[in-house]
Amino acid sequence: MKFLIRVHFQMWGLAFVGLFSGCVSMPNVQTLEFQDSNETYTSERQVGTPEVWDQVERLCADGKSRVGLLEHGDDALVARVNLIRSARKHIRIQTFIWSHDESGRWLMWELIRAVKQRGVTVEILIDQMFSGQNPAFAAFLSQVDPKLTVKVYNPNVNRLQPSTFDTLVDLASDFRRVNVRMHNKVMIIDDHLVITGGRNVSNKYFDRSIGMNYKDRDVLVVSSDCESIKASFQEYWKSDWAIPVEQLLDVKELIDSGDYSKLSNKGHFDFRGLFTQADQHASDAAYVQRTFADKLRTVRETTWIFDDPKKKGASDPAKGADIALELANLVNSAQKSIIVQSPYVVISGRARELFSKLKKERPDLTVSVSTNSLAATDSWFTYAANYKEKRVYLEELGFDLREFKPIPTDIHEMMAYDTLLTRLPTPKEAQNETEPQFRIDKDLPPFPMKENNGSTSLRMNRRNDVLGVSPYLCLHGKSLVIDDELSYVGSYNLDPRSGSYNTEVGLVIKDAAFARELRQLIEKDMAPRNSYLISIKKGWPVLRTVNFFFYRISEDLPLLDPWPFRFASSFELRKGKEPVERSHPDFHQNWRDVGSFPLMSFFARKKMASRLFKATGMFFKPLL
Repeated sequence: MKFLIRVHFQMWGLAFVGLFSGCVSMPNVQTLEFQDSNETYTSERQVGTPEVWDQVERLCADGKSRVGLLEHGDDALVARVNLIRSARKHIRIQTFIWSHDESGRWLMWELIRAVKQRGVTVEILIDQMFSGQNPAFAAFLSQVDPKLTVKVYNPNVNRLQPSTFDTLVDLASDFRRVNVRMHNKVMIIDDHLVITGGRNVSNKYFDRSIGMNYKDRDVLVVSSDCESIKASFQEYWKSDWAIPVEQLLDVKELIDSGDYSKLSNKGHFDFRGLFTQADQHASDAAYVQRTFADKLRTVRETTWIFDDPKKKGASDPAKGADIALELANLVNSAQKSIIVQSPYVVISGRARELFSKLKKERPDLTVSVSTNSLAATDSWFTYAANYKEKRVYLEELGFDLREFKPIPTDIHEMMAYDTLLTRLPTPKEAQNETEPQFRIDKDLPPFPMKENNGSTSLRMNRRNDVLGVSPYLCLHGKSLVIDDELSYVGSYNLDPRSGSYNTEVGLVIKDAAFARELRQLIEKDMAPRNSYLISIKKGWPVLRTVNFFFYRISEDLPLLDPWPFRFASSFELRKGKEPVERSHPDFHQNWRDVGSFPLMSFFARKKMASRLFKATGMFFKPLL
């Protein structure tokens, strides 16, 4: 995800990156063809599986919820489309990002069909900052049907697509308001089916990108009582900050002039054939039963937690920041183990105090943290803050810190890898996915790949057959497991922005079996074949002492941290060795030091930018 911190220094960052960039022309490659279709919103019946969900809901008559994890992007997309097709009365969607790409257009097509065919009421609330910002499409949506309403949360200068200058002026005049973003992700169907988690709406969240894809996590909830999460949605929907798109100045101008496309058939939405199989699965009752309904488990207790839309930012962090307090209470209750998965790890002062207290009071408590490596992350500036503070995480707080690899060994089990390696690119991918982002690990083993004839072969090549770039994963799930008993899945990142600026949402599940399932999934991501272990460098004793002396002086400077040599590094398990812990005497014999930024070349732009930001940019930390 791209956080608002981009806005504050994007000019500086782009200028820096530009020093190392050349002009990139669009390669002359074959791309996915436009597939015309005259199918209208009502010419083909939208087929859902409401009977499947009715049966599941009847199992919730005792007041207990049934929940299931959506780990794979393709499954998450099929589930959303199926629920849209199955809705009878009402669909409510709240999201941080809605991209105007193939996935975003397909979901909107399906929503309009639900409105036109069955009279379903659809309400969509989208944060303005990073959501595609297409005024012409917004103008069309505002006029397509009275039962479809789209609102934008906290728009800058009352425009959907403000200029960079307008955004910066707005930022300067009302810094706190511009920084408060709605990061919630919720989809509510007919008041008893809910999806929440880390996914926004974009190709990258649904295994549809030949470049970076997010390894994310949602939870699907079926409950006879979803009143609290519905009430939370309504609070945001009725907020003064939720503005109907037709009232935004640039959208209103297009509506008044009629200067926008009236999309009337499926061909106008231009899916490029990316969803042929998903389209079939979303209407297949047997597939939905097998893939989703049968995997739901009855859990002992569920609690929705969410921030108040009145959350006002860092000057009053407790006001409306309900979810941060709830999660802090969960962490403080831990007696044996805490497992955290977050794409960004930047510990705030309050979080540092909490984890430090726990380490002193409960020395046997283990804290495991799963996050991104620099090669995998989509946010080098957030990684830079993590890079600066690794000594604190390892020594002071005692974290077992693991950083996810961009191409983990198990990647073929985590996403639609076969398809992304072999399919033709979209025109946009052919233009944008032209440069490798990192070196491919030469020690990666071959992986099983399904052939068109149904057989399986082993493949070594990790690059797309047409573009020559590698599909890869960026960890994006936000989850917590406490003592194998309590779990959280939602939108909250382990960083100051989620605590003080963004509004967040999530579900707390009290159930041992669910907690074990979630823990096993996170531990698979943390396994040596999929993540690097972060530990103290070995080094020569005298040089290490000198380095540590200057390192601590630099670390304690208020705004700068110029010392370039770090205390910690990334480690990879040697072949045939046991994954001993950091404190084991054989650690350095069993684990190989692969440097602070594995797979990144010496002059890699993300690497150089991270080093520079670590040294000079930490005054931005409260906004990360």
